[in-house]
Amino acid sequence: MSEYAEVIIDLVSHAVDRPFHYRVPGHLQQQLKPGQQVTVPLGKRRCQGYVLRLLNHTSIEKLKDIISITDKDPLLTPEQLALLHWISLHYYCRRIDALHAMIPASFRREKRPNRLKVVELTPQALAADLKRAPAQKKALDILQEHGELARQKMLQLGIKAETLRALEKKGLICYKLVPYALQDSPVNQKTTEPHLMQNEQEICFSRISHALKQKKAQRILLHGVTASGKTEVYMQSIAMTLEMGKSSLVLVPEISLTPQMIEHFEGRFPGRVAVLHSRLSVAEKNRQWSAILSEEAKVVLGARSAVFAPLKSIGLIIIDEEHETTYKQEETPRYHARDVAWWRARYNKAVLLLGSATPSLESYYLAARGKAELLSMKERVTPIQLPPVEVVDMRKELKENHRHIFSRPLLEGLDRVLEKEEQALLFINRRGFAGFVLCRECGHVVRCRSCDVSLTLHKDRNIMCCHYCAYEEAVPQVCPGCGGIKIRHFSAGTQRVEEEVKKLYPNVSLIRMDRDTTASRSAHDYYYRQFKARKASILVGTQMIAKGFDFPGVTLVGVVAADTVLNLPDFRAPERTFQLLTQVSGRTARGPLGGKVIVQTYHPGHYSIFAAAKHDYPAFYDQEIENRRQLSYPPFSELLRILFTFNEEKAVFQAAEWFARRLEPIAGELDILGPAPASLYRIKDQFRVQIIIKGEKLSKLAPQVKKLIREYHGMKPAWPVRLAVDFNPQVVL
Repeated sequence: MSEYAEVIIDLVSHAVDRPFHYRVPGHLQQQLKPGQQVTVPLGKRRCQGYVLRLLNHTSIEKLKDIISITDKDPLLTPEQLALLHWISLHYYCRRIDALHAMIPASFRREKRPNRLKVVELTPQALAADLKRAPAQKKALDILQEHGELARQKMLQLGIKAETLRALEKKGLICYKLVPYALQDSPVNQKTTEPHLMQNEQEICFSRISHALKQKKAQRILLHGVTASGKTEVYMQSIAMTLEMGKSSLVLVPEISLTPQMIEHFEGRFPGRVAVLHSRLSVAEKNRQWSAILSEEAKVVLGARSAVFAPLKSIGLIIIDEEHETTYKQEETPRYHARDVAWWRARYNKAVLLLGSATPSLESYYLAARGKAELLSMKERVTPIQLPPVEVVDMRKELKENHRHIFSRPLLEGLDRVLEKEEQALLFINRRGFAGFVLCRECGHVVRCRSCDVSLTLHKDRNIMCCHYCAYEEAVPQVCPGCGGIKIRHFSAGTQRVEEEVKKLYPNVSLIRMDRDTTASRSAHDYYYRQFKARKASILVGTQMIAKGFDFPGVTLVGVVAADTVLNLPDFRAPERTFQLLTQVSGRTARGPLGGKVIVQTYHPGHYSIFAAAKHDYPAFYDQEIENRRQLSYPPFSELLRILFTFNEEKAVFQAAEWFARRLEPIAGELDILGPAPASLYRIKDQFRVQIIIKGEKLSKLAPQVKKLIREYHGMKPAWPVRLAVDFNPQVVL
């Protein structure tokens, strides 16, 4: 029996970001376990806390007693306790921030919902005559078909609450409370059988099967072109994992992909799939989470946060579209789901399967060095092969006096699609708000002399600035490349594209999918089904339409502005451009009608656009990896970004300079870039200044940097400037 416990307090504060020791009173010593939630005294108040570990000895005197145990069952497993420590150190965050990311808020409450209200028939229902009560008869028919259903599911199926009350009053139905389960699976979900795999699929599945049987941590990169059948390989690998008595975790990059993926996975593994993402209601999330804990659900499908699903005996973790930036959390704790998944794979001796048509440079580099196995699928499973890509030089369009947002080839393509009653996607990236200065005569973009990123226009100071090294220069009046005078601040967006389409084709049905139009929980599913049912001819959207969707009727994809991403002040801009163009190109030619892609750009000769048009990932990788090597960017180094934010410009720089001075003796020979203005220097009247540390094995700095962060937050008087730390940021804006 242990007499002491190490507890983390459930308060989001740097002042309590350390373990506290408490005495375990005699009546709790037999019950207390690591991972349990407890009530403890802190000063004059009572707080919730979590037991990290039990101790037989402590050097601290005058300890207070734990008051009570909130729940007899540990909330945190040994795996989660170990992961909690790793996330806190690896991502420079408070332990409690890591814990809050791992466990849903409703499960951290003192009184957690743990029962579901289910409707079932009574024996009297079989003889009931409800000819004069059609609504009640419909409810009984549904229950007779399915045996029993959650009350909430009955309401979702159109049965009114008063109908259920009437049936209960007649004694024809009754309620019971059961543990939360997967009651929200589609009622009429059709089961599907495994497809016969083709040669490349069979080879890749064989290698994955071999890895699963070895029962040791392995990382596999599945590089398959769009429509090469990666999903079927995933599902047959999951089936094998289930046969071995293990569970599987599948991550997708966007919530918008889950409706389509749910159809596939529920059809193949009915009743065994739990779905987790941020747009679930509290009740839905509780239901899914409980089903995972009870091991009713052995397959979890979800977006980034699903990486923390409390699965036991994990055998396989799949990350689909592993290159996507959405796997990086942009708020504390700023974790990357790919790294957390690899940690869990190592802990569980599981296989981590990374799938993509355009792998991240980091993952492909690991495979090239032998730290991950590389599997390739270069052919589509359909008879229709990769679509032809036409690159339109928008400089030429301008010179020939065509100034419309859509080029002449794109307009002709849209006319043909609408004439044949087919469908088209028009893609423009959502991050087009970030401005850059471009010459419309030659396509020249002014770039930093040292960092090889575009300079960003600051209108308030009329300068262009590099947000890595703080280099500045005046906005040119004439183009440094060709001497032209048509210097423009370039930007575009989905709303403008939508307006232009409506002007050109006022009678054509159109759907726009972006962050604004898909704010509600059901919007993604609704628009997906509407377009799949051919209720609209044109779909305009951001990168949420660039991946995962499979619409056989789409015969044209138009990339309105390929330069939107290419000219962002980020060293990853060429990689993002190649990935987005390749992914969105894969949305067409997926059916018997074939398809075509039209890419509009001011940089037709840029290697990322040229390689994407040729569907040539190796050519792009060879060029880009050499650029990264010369500039010592990831994967040849790691980055640590420290961002300072406040509404007073002078105070922000003072805080950043104070921090930078204290970093110098810690960083040693590592590069410290800045303090410099962040790319988006002012947002909502908040000034943003950043420091970036660049070098190898930055994790060794974590204890010292975290100590410096605590010193910063402990200053008297306190700094009013907000500080945020991001390890290996995916986007630096």
